[in-house]
Amino acid sequence: MTFVLWPQEKTPPQLAAAATKSLRAWRGVTYAGTTMNSNSAIIDFRLTVARDGTAYGSLGRDSGAYAELAVSPKRTLLRGNGQWWFEHEPGSAEALANTWVANPPQGVIGLAELSRMTPTALADAISGKDTKGPSGRPSKWRQSGAMSVNGRPAKVLTDGSLRIVVSASAPYRPLSVGLPGSGRSQGTGTPEPAPDASDTSAAVFRSGPQDGAARSMSHVQSVGNVPAASGEADPSPALSSAVSEPAPAQVQKTTENVRRVDTSHEHAEPLSQRVAAQTDVAVQLTASFCSTPSCPATVNVTNQGTAPASGTVIVTVAGQTPLNSPVSVPPGGNRTLTATATNTAPPGQTIPVSWSAVFYEASVMGDDPALVKRLMGRGFKLNEPLGDQRANDSKGKSVLELLDAMTADIGPRTSPEVRESRLSNVGKTVANLKQQGAFESFYDLAVNSNGLRVSGESGIAELAAKTAQLSDSDRRAMQYASELARAANQIVWGNTYKPEGSADGYKADLQNLTGKQTNQIKSVSGGTDEVVKEFAAAVKELSGPGVVPPGFSKVARIHIAPNASTVLAGSDRQELVKELKKLKLDKYCNGSGGPAFDAAVFTTYPPGPDGTPQRTNSVFTCNELLSSAVDHHKYIQDEMVWKAEYDPVWYSANYKIDGRRRSKDTTENGVTLPELAKDNENHWISKNKLPSAPGAKMSDAKSYGPDSVADGKRGGMLDKIADYRKTSVDLTNAERKYEKYKTEANGEARDKALNHYRKELGVKPNNSKIPERLGESAARYHVIPEAFPGAKWILLPSTPTGSDSFDQLFELKGGELLVVEAKAPSSNLEWRQGKGPYKNKMVQQCTKEYARTIIEAMRERAEKSPRDGKLADQLEAALNQGKLRYVVVKAKDGGSSYGGATLRECSM
Repeated sequence: MTFVLWPQEKTPPQLAAAATKSLRAWRGVTYAGTTMNSNSAIIDFRLTVARDGTAYGSLGRDSGAYAELAVSPKRTLLRGNGQWWFEHEPGSAEALANTWVANPPQGVIGLAELSRMTPTALADAISGKDTKGPSGRPSKWRQSGAMSVNGRPAKVLTDGSLRIVVSASAPYRPLSVGLPGSGRSQGTGTPEPAPDASDTSAAVFRSGPQDGAARSMSHVQSVGNVPAASGEADPSPALSSAVSEPAPAQVQKTTENVRRVDTSHEHAEPLSQRVAAQTDVAVQLTASFCSTPSCPATVNVTNQGTAPASGTVIVTVAGQTPLNSPVSVPPGGNRTLTATATNTAPPGQTIPVSWSAVFYEASVMGDDPALVKRLMGRGFKLNEPLGDQRANDSKGKSVLELLDAMTADIGPRTSPEVRESRLSNVGKTVANLKQQGAFESFYDLAVNSNGLRVSGESGIAELAAKTAQLSDSDRRAMQYASELARAANQIVWGNTYKPEGSADGYKADLQNLTGKQTNQIKSVSGGTDEVVKEFAAAVKELSGPGVVPPGFSKVARIHIAPNASTVLAGSDRQELVKELKKLKLDKYCNGSGGPAFDAAVFTTYPPGPDGTPQRTNSVFTCNELLSSAVDHHKYIQDEMVWKAEYDPVWYSANYKIDGRRRSKDTTENGVTLPELAKDNENHWISKNKLPSAPGAKMSDAKSYGPDSVADGKRGGMLDKIADYRKTSVDLTNAERKYEKYKTEANGEARDKALNHYRKELGVKPNNSKIPERLGESAARYHVIPEAFPGAKWILLPSTPTGSDSFDQLFELKGGELLVVEAKAPSSNLEWRQGKGPYKNKMVQQCTKEYARTIIEAMRERAEKSPRDGKLADQLEAALNQGKLRYVVVKAKDGGSSYGGATLRECSM
């Protein structure tokens, strides 16, 4: 008889103990993770930490912010790009960009208590070595799920607060960890972890003098515990990250990188000294009543700062710039200059004029003097503090751009009362955003897109009041608003939405006017009880008066921070739906007259295929929460269509501009990404939702090379548009590559692409309109004039969303009408839901069915746009008489130069 002894499977506590034991023996830890900083911004980090605390890696935010971090036994060094400083020092971002700063405050780094990140300290945090642990009690582990990490089977363990993913078979190693914030919020302290026991004599992270003040050795904190800046709360250590043991060569490279940075930047200064060293210049202009042909003014420039001031004094008045003179002023010194302007008053008349003077310092304000002059002309005193701000009021280029965007409609005809109110409230808003570390998202919203809608001067005043005190939920709503606006949505944040022609106002956390959606948004950093409480609050608010405009859907959004103490923070959709049903959230579904909400969106950060946390939006309806069905295939497919419409980050990662999938093999929660098409409201729907009419039939493509462009002027214009498209595509690709692989090289490539984009296109939003313009220009200025000599371009009325219309329309010599679909190099023919006789079918561009659908849409607009109705009649008559021709012009990819285009005619 043969006995076979199978090894007994380890229990969750045994697995956790084995993984922790393995971790203590590691030579270091390599992290690829996510956390949320004190400003509620999500920070991605890639970092290797050696046993002695030496660390090197990168930090990033989705906005394009990127920083390099090097921690030696003596000090911490950080080098961020300009976008990185938008959050912390937007007024000095230009000056601080790509320079090393010594011992930055914890709030700048975003990682709380780096001491938690050595192998032994991390093992202590997981095991609760001091019998307290991060949650203030011994750890009790249970298995909450299973997954695969880099192809290796693994088990997900939790003690109700901490989360670890451990390999399912020997050797048992931690693959991912989720450490929530400490119990500090409940009034309990967090014990200071000891340096690695294996090397108790090793030097530890030391936070050198902070804010320029030397501190005694007794105040030096262990292992890189960078102190909070003055006025900041003591940080709670928290992170969610894939973890692995670095190879010996990687540890050596980490040490060498830190030594290189530390040696070559020996004289790097603390952030406070860098900011304080900037000039503090006051400008005073004196002018009096003038009746002579020339009118003088005296300008006194005083440098109250600690560094020499070198710049240009600019004076404007009555459309003139009578002084534009370079000047240098030493610390504590002053200079007096005289400006002389021409008297522009008509003979015998007296006119009021406004003199304005500024000390323009390009190293701080950027290289755009025209921007400075515009703001001066609107009445801004740029050398005076904004709002109530008195300290650190440096106005870098980004600050000036935001002031410009918020006052673009201020002109000569603006009344003095409106001008004064606007400048005051805009100044307060920008000062508030700077002080609260919320500048970056609002800048993205107001400058990098044109999607923010504000209800007149009362709306501007509301923004000033709203930004004076921002909650975590307010910040999360602002960040989501910027994502929507970059995707060409019109949104209302921070002020009341007043529909056109209505006396009623609606105030919510976020109104998506394009998607007709009201969002109440809550941010959770605590336990599961907080999730339930905030969800109930969001649903209740959606049911309140003056919140949801007629025809808008109701969405409750719950953002669970990656470092929240609830186990839901690391849950994927499958785990989440089980937990939500256990919590009986379906009881909040019943509202007066129907469901209390149309969608509930929970943002979590479950480990991805490699263990790295992935931001995931899981969308639930009341039907799903109330259902006992096990098969959620339909719910998941509906969720993906919903996210294609309302989650721009997810859409960009999975679909191309025209709705084509980036990969036909991509699945989510076991379901393949659906093919997409547009419905009659210009929203994405599943292409398979309705049967399809016959697809397009086209002639062979005829090519038109760039050498056939009629004249050099048009050729030069097409070259420039092609270059703009390449600049846009390069930036999009660089951002996508960095988002997928956050390496130093990818970060630098993204920065380079962003700088080139800003140089070429300024603050114009980077969206699909840029590549679309190449196809439209190729058709109008090259292919149609060549293929159809004498074709007369017909201007089509614009539509609110840009849909429900043909790209271009021409009248041909013989009286025929020519419809043109203009395509960028990477675009193809699109499908959408039909109208009229085809309302229950999907129709494709370049077909008779699609043409009739657009004609029907034009006719529907006839009451408000009579020209649409007239053109619809002409198009339908031409179609019925066989006098409507339909072509597709597609630009070729010629890189930075125009590469020509192709023409194909559609069979009608």
